[in-house]
This record gives sequence, structure tokens and C-alpha cells, in this order.
Amino acid sequence: MKRKAAANRIPVFRGLLFFLLLLCLPFPAVAETDTNINPDGWQVWGEDYWPTAPVRGGTARAASPVYIGLMNPNHFPVLDWFSMSFMYEKLINSDANQRPTVPWLAQSWEYLDDVTVLMKLREGVRFHDGTEFNAESLKYQMEWVLDAKNRAWTRTWLEPLKSVEIVDEYTVKWHFKRPWGAFLGTIASVPGFMISKKALEADSAIEEAKHLERLMVTAERKLKEAGKEKASSADAAQEKLRQAEEYLAELQARQKEVSKLAEGARPLDSHPVGTGQYTLEAASHGNYIKLKRNPNWWFGKSIGMPDMPYFDGLKVTVIPDPSVRLANLKAGALDFIVLNPRQYRMVKSDAKIDVNVYPFNMLFYLTLNHAKGPCKDIRVRKAISHAIDRKALVVGTQFGQARTASCLYPDDHWAHNPDLEPVEYNPELSRKLLAEAGYPDGLTIEGFSLNIPETQTFSKAIMGMLDDVGITWKPSFLGITGMAEPFRKLDFDIIGSIYPLVQEPDHIASLLYQPDSFFNNGRSRNEKAIELINAGRVEVDPEKRKQIYFDLEKVLYDNYEDVWLFYPNAILATNKNFQGFNVELFKKYGEAYFFSHPMWFKDGHP
Repeated sequence: MKRKAAANRIPVFRGLLFFLLLLCLPFPAVAETDTNINPDGWQVWGEDYWPTAPVRGGTARAASPVYIGLMNPNHFPVLDWFSMSFMYEKLINSDANQRPTVPWLAQSWEYLDDVTVLMKLREGVRFHDGTEFNAESLKYQMEWVLDAKNRAWTRTWLEPLKSVEIVDEYTVKWHFKRPWGAFLGTIASVPGFMISKKALEADSAIEEAKHLERLMVTAERKLKEAGKEKASSADAAQEKLRQAEEYLAELQARQKEVSKLAEGARPLDSHPVGTGQYTLEAASHGNYIKLKRNPNWWFGKSIGMPDMPYFDGLKVTVIPDPSVRLANLKAGALDFIVLNPRQYRMVKSDAKIDVNVYPFNMLFYLTLNHAKGPCKDIRVRKAISHAIDRKALVVGTQFGQARTASCLYPDDHWAHNPDLEPVEYNPELSRKLLAEAGYPDGLTIEGFSLNIPETQTFSKAIMGMLDDVGITWKPSFLGITGMAEPFRKLDFDIIGSIYPLVQEPDHIASLLYQPDSFFNNGRSRNEKAIELINAGRVEVDPEKRKQIYFDLEKVLYDNYEDVWLFYPNAILATNKNFQGFNVELFKKYGEAYFFSHPMWFKDGHP
């Protein structure tokens, strides 16, 4: 082998479906960057950014393999974060190396001590419903997420949060239960998407009104029963009637209060209210979502470019088949899509299409079961890992559009350990290890993969590579619901897996390697890794924290905890009329660039 120099308790069904959230979607999480680059260098416009001036107008047309799902980012499932990121904005954006460093709705922040952060908020920002973004709205949202009755899947990510204190209208103090190293990375993720307080109050009121209706049906029935018993004149019957009347009156009074809050309101799951560039215009479940320009978007006005965003609208149509998406792009019915790797060669020389390739922070890997079966033995895990030719896998299944993986964090991620090389392809060593483990004639292993083209392709290639060294793996290709039960029972040896959006390093590490996480479910218990995960969660010094994750990757790597395969590239194809996507700036500055540089049509129309 060559070397170069609190767990989230998401239900199993939700956890497995999480792997689908960003497949084939051009969400801005990229990069190949020099850490010495000016962090504010993304603030460039004019000819240094694009040779021609932006033009207002037109509706941009894109396609997604799936419908957006629910439109409250804290509810499950959200399946199209690309569209969500145009309607909602975060407190902090990540840079090209996934560091949460770029002020956005939060203007600045300062650690007063290990458990207190002072944060200044951006002034002059309004939600789509006209209400103001301020300290009060932020405090309310965090408390809303932490309230279990609101069913926010992000609640566990905020578990270390003790309280949010309002200092003044645009300043808050975050108070933690203990040092929280993952704080900035967490609010640079889904919990940091800001939502209107008015909309959250109304959404809660709508849900409470439904709950009260059910309670009142029961209360009215019990009151009726108590009225019948009253005829006995017994003191107990009289008291029972009185209590039933009081309870019903309380419910009716509360319903009256809730009805005022809910009056005219619509659920956030279908009517989002953020601060982003676009607002929801229309949606047809399973078919399309149509957004319209937010004329009050704060950012363009703040830099003297009030025409931002430039498109009048954005329409995302659901087209599951990638070949149909490409055909629509070529026919002029779509303006931009994300290609699969096979399609890249088909369009890279097309004079009518611009193609941009950039690294994507997604991980393709194999999940191994350490709790039972052959993979309990590190020699078997080594044999599996050394049997896989990662370079051939990238060439054969990704057509060269990926980077071979050494461990959890992509090679452009700040937590990536640069001293680790991808595990060496060595089939002879695999056979030797299998014999030492007691399988001289080979072995058969069980498992499954998600029944989508992306996992089918690499899983089938791996089947052949394993077969060459005497390991028979014939995975079942299952839908989401079919995967839940065998995962819960640990009824597998290997799972073909995908993890999208590797951003805050604690999230993926905790989900995969804390034994009580539903992504682990007891399938592995590496005590040293757990110790490092816990240390990384509370360390607030950036350099010390980086070293912790370097050490964590080394521990996982040495124990062959899983089989890390590759980090894919994203391939964005646009028609020639689509202007303003500077891929080099995108690679250098990631989200900082993407959210501050809207695209446009050359002539103001498709």
C-alpha cells in the first residue's frame, strides 16, 4: 500500500433517500483552489469577469431528474437543492475548499469564547413576504427548528445550541452547551437557510389547527358522554362534565388564536418564503417548478447592480431520462443541464453548446459491515479494497470525469489528508489475503445498491473486479424502501453507496462512523475514529481541527473501514446564448462566486 507523505438520528428511510438529493444537479459546491488566493477575490465584475455586459430578461429553462419535493428546507424530503438555493439564502457561504468563510446574510462573526459567538446580521434584507430579516427572525427560526413538534430533520444538527440572544436589531449572541467546532459549517448548510418568521408562525399555526381539529372531535365526544352521565346527579359525574366543558373551551379558545395566525397562509412545504434571488411563481407536482425574479433582492442593490438577478424567471422541468434532457438542450427547449459522464464526449465538440467541467464534492464508496460476516476480518476488507482498480473504474464508468478517492473528504476539501494515496490496485495481494483469512477458494458476499443508473454502473464494474480475485458479489438493486429493512438488520456485507455534498466534515464523519447513527446502525465501531470525531466536533481552532480530520482519515484508511472509490466531476452544458458562467472563478471561489454572479441571456431572451 503506497502512502504519500452526537449522531444524527435520521430515520432509516430518510437517511437512505438522502443519498439521492443532489445526483445530477448543478449545485455550487466545487473547487480546485490555492489556499493563498485572496478570499475576497470573487468580488469582481465587469470585463475581468465577462467580456460583455449583463442583459436583463427571459426565463431560463433547466431540467432535473426529480421534482423538488418539499420546499421548507427543514422538512423531508427535499430533492432539488439547486432550485432551493435560488429561493433561500444562508447566513454563511462556503469557499472553494468547503470552509464556511464567506459572509452572506451574516455580515461578521466573532468567537467571544469557546461557547459564545457574536454575529452581526446584514441590514436591508427582506423576505419574499416583505418582512424583515433581523435578529428576531433568526432567533425564532432556530427555536422553531429545535422544537420537536415542527418535525425539522435538521434539529439534531443544532443539538449543541443552547440559545440565541438578541443583542440589538441586527446582532445576536449564539450560546452553546459546550464548545461546538462544527457551528460555522452547520449554519453554512441547511440550518442556515433563512426563512420568514411570519411564514414559520403561519406554518406552525396551520399544523396546530389541524391537530386541534382532531382533538376537538374527541373532546366533543367526551363532553357528550359526560352529559349523559350527568343525569345520575353523582358528584363524580358532575365533575367529569365540568372538566370536559373546560377542556373543550380551552381548545376552542386556542383554535381561535391559531386561526388568526393561519388566516390566508399557505404551508411552507409548498410555498417557500426566503430572501433569495427568485420567488415561487408556480409548481406542478412531479412536473415542474417555475420561479420569478425577486425585484427586491438585496445583493445586487448593495453593490450598485440592481438588475441582478438578470433572468425574469427560472423554470425547472422534471425529465428523468438523461438522453431526453440532452435532446431537449440540443433542440433549444432547455438552456442548461448537467450531463452524465457518458454524454460528455457526445457534446464536447458541439459548436452550439458550451461545456464546463468542474470538481464536485460527492463521494462514491462501498459501505462494509464490520459487525458480522466476512468483512469483520481486516484481511477480507483489505482484499476487497486492493481488488478494485480505481483508475480503471474512473475511466470505464465515469469516462475519466472523476478523481480517484483515498478517504472521506474530496481532494479539494480543507479536511482532506494530502498524505494518503488511493489504495493500490493489487489483485495478487487480494488473493493472498483471502487465503490467509481462510478463503483459499474464494468467498461469496451479500449486499445491495440503490437502483439508479449511477450506482448500477459502478457496482457492476466492481462485481467484475472482485470476481477476478475470487470474490463473488451479486448485489440486489433496490429502491429506497427496499433498502431500509436490510440496512436496519445489518443484512449485508457490502453496499454500493453515494454521499453528496461533503461540506462540514463532522456531518459525514458522524453519520458514517458513530455507531448509534442510522447511517452506521452498529455496523462498525472504531474507537479511535469515534474519539477523533468527538474531538473535531468540539475543537474551535481551525488548524487544530484540520489536523484532527487528517488524523481521522488516517485511522479510517489504516483500518480499511470502507472502500473509497472516486470523487466525480460535474459537467454543465449550456447553449451559446447562456452568458456569465466563468468556470475558473467558480473553481477558485465556489459558493462565494456562484451566488453573487447570476447568469443571463446574451440578447435578454432564450
